[in-house]
Amino acid sequence: MKSLSSTLPDSPSKYRGPVTGLMWFKRYSTLLKVLPWLSLFFAVGSYQFWLGFDYNSNDTTNIYLRLARGSAYLLLLILAVMWLPVMRKSITVLRCSRWGRCLPLDQAKVCHRWLGHLLIVAALLHGSQYLLYYDTLEIPFKEALLAEEADLVRSMRTNMYEFVSEDESIDVMQEWIAAGAQQNEFESKIKPILKEDCTKCHNRTSTMTYAIPNMPLSHYEDVLAFVDKGISSRQFRINMSGLSMLFILLIVWLSSLQWVRIHLYHRFQQLHRLGYALALLALLHITTLQWIVFPLLVLVIELYCSRVRQRYTNCVAHALRVNEQVVCLTIERPKALALLPGHYVQLRIPALSAHEWHSFSLTGIRNDQRRLVLKISCVGDWTKRLQQMVTNAESTKLGVDVRGPYASPAAHAPASNHWLLIAGGIGITPFLSLLRECKRDPNRRGMLHLVWVIREPELLQWLRPLIERLLAIAAVDCHWHIYLTADTGDLSLLRKSFSRGASLQVQHGRPNWQQLTSDIGRSGYQPHCFICGPKGLSKEAGDACRRMGWPVRKESF
Repeated sequence: MKSLSSTLPDSPSKYRGPVTGLMWFKRYSTLLKVLPWLSLFFAVGSYQFWLGFDYNSNDTTNIYLRLARGSAYLLLLILAVMWLPVMRKSITVLRCSRWGRCLPLDQAKVCHRWLGHLLIVAALLHGSQYLLYYDTLEIPFKEALLAEEADLVRSMRTNMYEFVSEDESIDVMQEWIAAGAQQNEFESKIKPILKEDCTKCHNRTSTMTYAIPNMPLSHYEDVLAFVDKGISSRQFRINMSGLSMLFILLIVWLSSLQWVRIHLYHRFQQLHRLGYALALLALLHITTLQWIVFPLLVLVIELYCSRVRQRYTNCVAHALRVNEQVVCLTIERPKALALLPGHYVQLRIPALSAHEWHSFSLTGIRNDQRRLVLKISCVGDWTKRLQQMVTNAESTKLGVDVRGPYASPAAHAPASNHWLLIAGGIGITPFLSLLRECKRDPNRRGMLHLVWVIREPELLQWLRPLIERLLAIAAVDCHWHIYLTADTGDLSLLRKSFSRGASLQVQHGRPNWQQLTSDIGRSGYQPHCFICGPKGLSKEAGDACRRMGWPVRKESF
């Protein structure tokens, strides 16, 4: 058997090669992609916060109101962009385009999580400061919160007070509303006051800094929209929808924390759907809807493509245990569903749960293209319930729903000829489609190193036919590095099961990542690294590859 070291020239084991400018760029390519967008968001966010904070209407304006307004303007920006990183179809389109190389798409979920943290901070600041502001007004806190005073009167007492010439005008307005807001009295008593104090600012041509130009108050019908109080008033709707949104946001945020996602993933998915309720409440709460028009349009297109156009229901599937930890699911492929390298699908099994969707990598094009084959590691509640449904002796027939395909970070791999694929256990799955692409294209030239850390040797036997076919392709310089973490005894029989002369190493233990990447680096290639596995393995391997100046992409969907 030929090992990796025998194919490389002699040199020190700690060799890393010169750190050139290009290597430095590749090492920090992820950071260089993120920084411009992070800087842009910080700049726009700071500007938005200042627009709201820089407000001084009258004597009732204080630090509480300014902080509340500043955080409100920041919230508009966060709400406009936080959904974009998790739109699977949109990200798939970008990954397959030239623009995808310039965007930090691999950090999309990380961006979404941090935007979620920032959203809850801004929402808490916004809500708490408005409540403190209401407590500083002359009217009782309860009256301000429940809008027991008509919207027009409240505005004249508070943020518009300095533009009202006399307190008597507020009294006249309050008496007119209390008497039923009759139209004949509007023409004689109210319209002159509005003309003098309000309509000079609130009109469609106003340039006043704090005026709302789309709030004309020159006609009786316009004014009627602001004379309600209590539950029918505009302010009550804004206050109550805001408190409801804050409560729901806290629930969604708490259910999105890492512990819940790991141990109670189904609860995370269920509670995350409260986002739709948040969207409806936002329509009641936000007074300037132009901020959400574009994100809403993108969201509608995304939902149509993902939930309607690329959704296939009632597909026939057969489940079979590979071993105690892995289930193989074979699905009759819908004709419209394309098998693309580096892509994944979402799967729902109604017999297990009517609402849970889970993502699984496609294993690529096989001889029988009528089938989708998914390898599922049984580590969570949903997968363990699936395992319990499957008997040891024979396959179990199931009905499944499928969405996709969607591009994962591995979808970028075909653009390169030199790969370093690092997998932990069933993490080999997203790379199988890439390996099968090599098998289908024997003229493809390049270098391939695959490092696979597994516990059960049965997984290696499962892939033995594919490994041997790949090793037989002369055009691809193919090297396999297999590490068995469990003590399975003598490995000689396992090695003999493969063809002689194959560039394949099978050994006990875990990789020495610095040693391994240094050995690969001595070959002179600059591979693109793709990693899929547990967090510890991904971090160690990713750090070692970055030290070599190699670009790294991690599978995370």
